[in-house]
Amino acid sequence: GVLELHWVEGQTWQHLQDALRQGPWHLFYFSGHGDYNPWIQEGEVAFADAHGLSAMLRASKLARLMADHDVLRLVILNACEGGRGSQQDIFSSTAAILVGQGVPAVLAMQYEITDQAAVTFAEVFFKALTGGWPVDAAATDARKAIYLAGNNTFEWGTPVLYMHAPDGLL
Repeated sequence: GVLELHWVEGQTWQHLQDALRQGPWHLFYFSGHGDYNPWIQEGEVAFADAHGLSAMLRASKLARLMADHDVLRLVILNACEGGRGSQQDIFSSTAAILVGQGVPAVLAMQYEITDQAAVTFAEVFFKALTGGWPVDAAATDARKAIYLAGNNTFEWGTPVLYMHAPDGLL
């Protein structure tokens, strides 16, 4: 009874826009593919086009889609490189662009992440969050779980949290 989950029917940005109108939503969880595009100096996430083929959506367009949903407190991008920006512009990642457009907190992956680590992160993060933990402490606990379950890699450092709230409470 702590969380109410709704799946977005479809895979296009239009389906997401339709779902956002049916809110209010406090959290948006995206599980899919992401990338940092050096040519446009901006992060992207993969949606589908009208034919079901992969279509990359620029972070600035995703941010515009979500920016006026005031009750939206947290976006989780469980996708590769959602927290990666350019060396010239540290605010060019998908996560930084979303926070810059007013989303209070964005949890993203800086680099590629294995499915096992992504699942471990999500399980532990949501257990902590539904247990009343602040979002920053929940993210730290989930990173520890990746470290403890891993095979001596630095993958535990892949999840990053961007946020405005000084106390981690959203």
